[in-house]
Amino acid sequence: MKVLIAHIAAWIFSKMQGAELFLILRALRRAGHAIASSATFGPRVQLRIDSRATFSVGERSQVLHDSWIIAHPANVLAIGSDVFISQHCTISGNVRIGSGTLIGGFVTIIDGNHAFDDVHTPIREQGGRQLPIDIGTDVWIGAHAIVLQGVRIGDGAVIAANATVTRDVPAGAIVGGTPARVIRMRGTK
Repeated sequence: MKVLIAHIAAWIFSKMQGAELFLILRALRRAGHAIASSATFGPRVQLRIDSRATFSVGERSQVLHDSWIIAHPANVLAIGSDVFISQHCTISGNVRIGSGTLIGGFVTIIDGNHAFDDVHTPIREQGGRQLPIDIGTDVWIGAHAIVLQGVRIGDGAVIAANATVTRDVPAGAIVGGTPARVIRMRGTK
């Protein structure tokens, strides 16, 4: 009997998680955010969208389980059509992701960073700054990559797994490493 009750409780809990996400999406759509009806969100996706932010998701885009999508006041977070965001990703701030982009698991894309120049003031008290991130169309970002503030990734670029992108990436470039550097251009040997 205890096993049956545990199974029923787990089933109810899973349905409640789906209901919560459904209610959040419905509230965001009613508030004017452009979230395509064909966009899908996996279990335990966290949508933390401030009421003063602008959020959009294009047709047929997918966000897999356990990912976090965060937009703070005045942020514009735009995900194009046919974008695939794998599991356990974090996307936060002023971020534009172009159509057809593929993002591997455990990727972090964050537009902010802490200030730390004043050695007499604790870092947490120095604030920070945000610089938008612009990811082009048909980009592939490998698993565990990190894309930092102010970066522009050109159309058709490939970001290797575990890369840390700290500066702009040209269209069609393949980059890797920490900090990421151009390895070669697509279509060349």
